[in-house]
Amino acid sequence: MAFQLKSNEPICAGVVRNVRRQLEKILESSGTGAKPHATPANDAVFEVRKGFKKIRAAIRLVRDELGEDLYHEENFCLRDAARPLTEIRDATVLVEAADKLKPEIQPAPFAKIRKALVANQQEVTRRVLETNKAFATVRDVATRALGRLGSWKLTREGWPAVEAGVRRAYRGGRRALSRAAENPTVDNLHEWRKQSKYLWHQLQLLGNTLPEKEKELIEKTHQLGTILGEDHDLAVFRARLAVDPLTYGGHRALKDLFVIVDRHRQGFQLEAFALGRAIYLDPPKAFMGRIEASTTREAVR
Repeated sequence: MAFQLKSNEPICAGVVRNVRRQLEKILESSGTGAKPHATPANDAVFEVRKGFKKIRAAIRLVRDELGEDLYHEENFCLRDAARPLTEIRDATVLVEAADKLKPEIQPAPFAKIRKALVANQQEVTRRVLETNKAFATVRDVATRALGRLGSWKLTREGWPAVEAGVRRAYRGGRRALSRAAENPTVDNLHEWRKQSKYLWHQLQLLGNTLPEKEKELIEKTHQLGTILGEDHDLAVFRARLAVDPLTYGGHRALKDLFVIVDRHRQGFQLEAFALGRAIYLDPPKAFMGRIEASTTREAVR
């Protein structure tokens, strides 16, 4: 089922329904009982993290309705439950990044790098899921969050219920773009990626309330997050190998590889900045005026 309001569905009821469904999917995914380093477990980690991100974007959308105390309680609980799974995600994308670079790496260095990265992935996954029992924590947090949904008091409806949330997400992404353009560090680019994904998920959720010409924003923000994700994966890959060069073939072999990585990152960043400047072209006030003026009012009740 899509992460989206139904046609003519009241916004607040739709947000709660979508949050409930994501929590239920998180419980389903985290209760698979898969072996820690088998493919199903990695799929489950992906689904759980994706679900938490969607929920956090949704509660940002109705932050003013929830109130600051409840918003922060929900946001921090979900963030902390998902955080250990980021280790598995990072270990997995290291292997995936190596595979994407395989055509540009000599066979012997590639085999050494990949073998070490796979061993690291298996160790991290085993530690997080078996030793630290991260999925048990996820299930506990998701179950408690489901129980709290009934206490949410979302009183306003229609555009006023979500206007501040959309503005905040857009403004946050625009500011993050500015910081990344001025100083394109890994952290600044990653923060921009996070902010752009919040906007993407919010636009996804509101998709049925938007006219066709504004629905292009959904695909554009998705594309931006994907490009920035590719850049971040390569940054994580480079940093991992640089910390322990002997394990991954030595300084000489890695020097040539890092030239390749840096070239790819430069291309991703050029593409991201071009797309990002188009998405975040308007100041927040003008963007919100455009979205609100073109919103299908009968679909936002």
